[in-house]
Amino acid sequence: MSMKEIDATKFKEIMRRGMEHLFQDRELLNRINVFPVADADTGDNLVHTLKPVYDGMDDWQETRLDETADRLAQAMLRSAKGNSGVIFSQFFFAFAQAMRGQEAIGPADFSLAMEKAVRETYASVADPREGTILTVLRHTAEEFKRLALSGERYQVIFEKAIIKAKEILEKTRDMLPQMKKAKVVDAGGLGFFLFFKGMSVAMGGRASGAAGDVQDAGAGFDQQPQAVDAAELAFCAEWLVRPRPGGAVRPRGQDREFFKELLRSHGDSLLIAGDEGLLHLHLHTDDPQAAEAEIARHGEILSRKVDSLRPTDKERPELDVAWLIDSAVDIPEATERALGVGVVPLQILLNERYLRDRLEIAKEELYRRMRAEKDLAVKTSQPAPLDFKTAFESALARKSRVLLFSLSSRLSGAFQNALAAVRLLPEADRARVRIVDTLNVSAGSGLLFCRAVRLLEAGLDVESAAADVESRRGQVVSLGYVESLEYAVRGGRLPAAAGWLQRRLGIRPLVAFEKGRLVRKGALLSARNKERKVVRRLLRKLNPHASYSLGIVYTDNPQAALRLEDELAKSRLKISAMYQVVGAAVLGAHAGPGTFCLFALPDPETAV
Repeated sequence: MSMKEIDATKFKEIMRRGMEHLFQDRELLNRINVFPVADADTGDNLVHTLKPVYDGMDDWQETRLDETADRLAQAMLRSAKGNSGVIFSQFFFAFAQAMRGQEAIGPADFSLAMEKAVRETYASVADPREGTILTVLRHTAEEFKRLALSGERYQVIFEKAIIKAKEILEKTRDMLPQMKKAKVVDAGGLGFFLFFKGMSVAMGGRASGAAGDVQDAGAGFDQQPQAVDAAELAFCAEWLVRPRPGGAVRPRGQDREFFKELLRSHGDSLLIAGDEGLLHLHLHTDDPQAAEAEIARHGEILSRKVDSLRPTDKERPELDVAWLIDSAVDIPEATERALGVGVVPLQILLNERYLRDRLEIAKEELYRRMRAEKDLAVKTSQPAPLDFKTAFESALARKSRVLLFSLSSRLSGAFQNALAAVRLLPEADRARVRIVDTLNVSAGSGLLFCRAVRLLEAGLDVESAAADVESRRGQVVSLGYVESLEYAVRGGRLPAAAGWLQRRLGIRPLVAFEKGRLVRKGALLSARNKERKVVRRLLRKLNPHASYSLGIVYTDNPQAALRLEDELAKSRLKISAMYQVVGAAVLGAHAGPGTFCLFALPDPETAV
């Protein structure tokens, strides 16, 4: 039967099928990635952009096409990562804008929405280059429009447009020096082709193959690229920004152009997705802090990512170890990606509805809702033994040993459930699993994880590395700032009187993790210069002659993390390594938005 219109249900189906096709060729996209830099992460970035959207679609309640498209666009804008991910998010953001007022859409209007999306995507890139994903987007949209305005049915339009998309994708091999030298097609362009091919399958287009045909979607493009030059700039930096009203500085609706001009001199690969309500900024630069200082003057920074574009001096040794953490353990995002770390999610209970941490609700979304919804009660629950068992079985199928890092057994039953899961495994597999009770949480556990990685890469065996970090659990020093006790009261962890007293006195509680438990460490009498005060109090607890690895954790306040970094840089503390991370949901659920925390682990060579 010919389909004349796409409604909300069908739109979700074709988006889902498009994502599934792309996910299947993640490693292929990584392998052929040479533009704008050969950092082998296009597949990872597109999966990072789309997977949270894919995982959450079953819970969407919207029944109108325009509302569904807007939901997808907003979610993608928040999760976007990397050059191709941000371009994807901008395309679908503009596509959604073009569908406003539509409960369902026919081929002609669909083609006009694609045309607007392409136009806006080109405008989002400071230096648009032909031979990239932009070229594939443009030619596909032009062919779609030609066919739609000639009166063709959806199925025919998709099957013929995908042929055009493949034709222009092949031509990207010769359109830019990087691809010509590497002898590959553009990885971002291939990502869109795979996505569009999945959409065509969902629409029943014959040129796309059978409905279940996903495995060969990238056939014909799987070349090993020839060597290309390394990146000239050091960092790929991204910021999610809520612009401040421009006043006389810029007209309403011109935020994207304003920030584009603001950042032109700070690097290249600059592109900006979104509109005046929310922007996602992407930049390759040698000085992300200088760029961020400019951004902070004109907008509220909601989140940020900074990744190195330079290869490390030596590649990580291949370890026959599968790494696992529960979702209360916060490690650097780059480490999680490089090691392929598996995450066993805790359960987040929101007003009696359970969601799997990081899978069904992102940490950032949790903190946004806690701030916005005054009646939202948040509780957490440990993963079930079967959750751990599933993770162990998957990991054991890949590696000979499994190493799991768990939050403190004195804060949660997660560690005990992990032990119970081991007993459910076949006897021959039980000895292959090693579980570390970190007696910490968040980056406190993460610092121990990072030490274990260094030990194994230096040649230690799993048992010795696990024993080493267990011997150092008590050396982790922490200090955290809690903006309000309101959220602990809502979740039933404190009586209402405690919240009332804190508001009445205007004090800000300080907390720490000691011997596996959360303890109170006094309070600040005001929020003025809170980051400086917390750093100074932490420094009093540290050995001035030792060097430390540090973890900075925050909830919905990345500006606080930046100020903490600045205060630490001004101090005389010897810092061997430091990372920032959005804090685990189990931390934020107890302490609430506005919380930040510092964790420090002394380097063993300097600890006394």
